[in-house]
This record gives sequence, structure tokens and C-alpha cells, in this order.
Amino acid sequence: MTRSNDRAPKVRMQHHREILAAAKEATPEQRREILEAVRRDARVQRRARPVPRWLARRANRRALALIAAAPFACGVTSAFMTPEALATSLVQLAGAVGLLAGLLLLRRVTKELTEIPDADLDERELGERNEALRIAYLALVGCLVLVGLIAITDGPVLDMADWKPLFFGTFGTAVLLPSAAAAWKWRDLDDEA
Repeated sequence: MTRSNDRAPKVRMQHHREILAAAKEATPEQRREILEAVRRDARVQRRARPVPRWLARRANRRALALIAAAPFACGVTSAFMTPEALATSLVQLAGAVGLLAGLLLLRRVTKELTEIPDADLDERELGERNEALRIAYLALVGCLVLVGLIAITDGPVLDMADWKPLFFGTFGTAVLLPSAAAAWKWRDLDDEA
């Protein structure tokens, strides 16, 4: 470890102490402003980090975007399985792992494009995010139509064991869809270097 790397945590810690001291003596409105400034700075630092090389390729990002389907697929599958079976628990665990992996990796690869306020984006990023949200909402409508069809056919045609996994799987996919659509449509990150 070099001397500069050794000092960096101390400098950051001192910076945090100064912010806390300023917040301690501030009015509630000033505290909100300080907190917002700290959040904005943290967001800028996270977005400034380079995307790992293996995630920068379009094919890898698109493969990663398909993780958004995992919670829904696992929810549909486990809805028709016996609730007490070990296989049902494993399928639900796979959906939960897909949800967590999608949350962490998709937000990282898109540099949190879908979560940032409009004021912090330039026109190009705003257009990319709007396009991603449009695609995500269309995909969500498709998922909800499929859930509606399953609901209509439950009983006369299909024999669903439990609705909870289907609900949670649909919700998990709905959370991932905006970032997945952004990862699918986003420009090639190798061009930024």
C-alpha cells in the first residue's frame, strides 16, 4: 500500500467529521441541504467509477438484462408447485438470487441511470432513460397480461397451488425492468474510453 492510499481513508474520515460537525450546529433546513449535498456527491462518485470491462460489452449487458425475467419465471414456476416441497423453495431462492443480482449488477452497469433525478442528467441521458422506461412499462404490461391470463384460467384449465410466488415474482421483475431495458438499449460503453 502506498503512502497516498494510506492517507486517503484518513482524509475521507476527516471530511465526514467536518460534515457531521456542520450538521450538528445547523438548523433542520440546513441539515436537509447538507444531507442532499452529501447524497449528490456520493451519487456523482458512484457514477464516475468505470464499469468493469466484462460488463462494458453489449453482449454481456444484454445477457445480464435477461436476469430481469428470472423472478417472474421462478414465480410462475413455483406457483404451480407444491408449496411445501424442497424444489419449490429452491426455485423461489433462485428467483430471489436473480432479483438481488439484477439489482446490484444492472444498477452498476447502467450507472444508476434509471434512479437519478431529471436535473442531474443531460439531454442524451434523459432521452436514454425515457426510452428505457417506455420499454420497461411495455414489458410490465405484458407480464401483467400474462398474470391476468393465468388468473382467468386458474381453476378450469390450470391448477395453481399458490398465488404469492407469482405476485412476488411479478413485483421483482417490475423492479428490475427499467434498469434491464437501459442495459439492453444503452450505447456500447467501449466507445467512452
